Amino acid sequence: MKKTLILASAFIAPLVSANVYQNAVTTLENAPAEVKAVMKAAPTSYEFNSQFTRSSSVSYTGQVFRNVLMNDIKGAMTSQTRGGYAGTVEEAKNMILSYYNYNENTDLTGLGVIDGFSQFRISPKGLNGSSIPAFEFFYSDIQSPGKNLYSKLAGVDNPLRRGKVFGLSGFNTPEEVFNAWFDAYAKNAVEGTVFSVPNGSLPAQKINAAHISEEGLDYAQLTQKFLYGAVSYSQAARDYLSTDLGPTKGLNADNTKPAKAGAAYTAMEHHFDEGFGYFGAARDYLAYTDSEARNKLSRDTDNDGMISILTEYNGGIAPNAARVDLTAADQNLDLNTEIMTAFLQGRELITKKPADYKKYVVAQAQVVLSGWEKVLAAITIHYINVTLKEYTEYGTQEYLFKDFVKFWGEMKGFALAFQFSPQALMADATFDEVHALMGDKPVLPHATKEEVASYMAGLEKARELMRKTYNFSVNNTLNW
Repeated sequence: MKKTLILASAFIAPLVSANVYQNAVTTLENAPAEVKAVMKAAPTSYEFNSQFTRSSSVSYTGQVFRNVLMNDIKGAMTSQTRGGYAGTVEEAKNMILSYYNYNENTDLTGLGVIDGFSQFRISPKGLNGSSIPAFEFFYSDIQSPGKNLYSKLAGVDNPLRRGKVFGLSGFNTPEEVFNAWFDAYAKNAVEGTVFSVPNGSLPAQKINAAHISEEGLDYAQLTQKFLYGAVSYSQAARDYLSTDLGPTKGLNADNTKPAKAGAAYTAMEHHFDEGFGYFGAARDYLAYTDSEARNKLSRDTDNDGMISILTEYNGGIAPNAARVDLTAADQNLDLNTEIMTAFLQGRELITKKPADYKKYVVAQAQVVLSGWEKVLAAITIHYINVTLKEYTEYGTQEYLFKDFVKFWGEMKGFALAFQFSPQALMADATFDEVHALMGDKPVLPHATKEEVASYMAGLEKARELMRKTYNFSVNNTLNW
């Protein structure tokens, strides 16, 4: 991760064909001197003063709260064994719904149901890897009364770009998908039994996790990764950083007066901040090495001996952006710096308001969303690679069915995200082909050799389709 601010175009190779990303880069390259001067003067940390008061104008608490819920819902789902939940199927589902449809004063009942006085699952670590207490302790410490995931789901809060959800057969909306996954999970947690899967001539492996199905679905990974697309990426791309939802929405919002009585920020500033909040980065993200950000390590920037989840923690998709750069075999990517720089420069333009600034704010937002999409693509490719590796390890001591389903679930969950951006670099036809090759569930490694070989070839084809879409190098693509 670079430590100096530079224009976004300086270190990212252009895509194969002209697209919204390259148009945005060209717009920024051709900006007038006054605009370039403002962008160059942007701070290195996401700290901006109010136009109306002496206080900070940055506010994105609700987005951090949802990132915490997306982290914790996976932890809750992986905490149960098959048939081990002490309650009814309805109560087991309530446990998951208390994250998905969080309510500080919930009336849901059942073991593991959370409310505002429940402790969240994130445990911050310092740069040396040692534990540091979080400044916030309970969910209500982060935000009260708090937010939920369901209300911001694609298809609930905003219209689905293609009219229905794609990439999964038999569903019309993400809401239907999650409902089906939660039902299956709850039934496993209450009524499920241990099952065995073969490993060639080696002893069979026993699976006792409620979040793993016999057909190879990891509901915990699928849920979290699909939420990254259907909530955080969708909200950033379709709402807060958009310009096509009306005169008061997204980056069309007013930037001349407080967003509401007593607010230190304008509506436009707040929308841009909310997009940043969903990305999940600590405010001084540029100060982290790729390794530090990838491992969700934290810097106590205010020296209070604690880590604020709101300002000093790297969560959401931000660690994955660092991971992509860190593991790029030919080291020609710096997506995390590109994204963060665009956020910083775009926000500085909103605050300083040089002539015709909105045009360049929109361009910076497009750079953010394109970089975000490339991160999602690279992470999907990584999980294609490790899924393929699990197939080759079948019948050996290295093979683990629980790893196979985990990797496949992460691959599929991340890959569903591209449909939620109105400016997606991936064409719909490519998206549909990629998911046709992935399928709704994996071909299991203990299927016939012919079935496995055919499916592996399909994943390799999906990987190549994505490589070409994003102009990733062959070296990076094969080694992520």
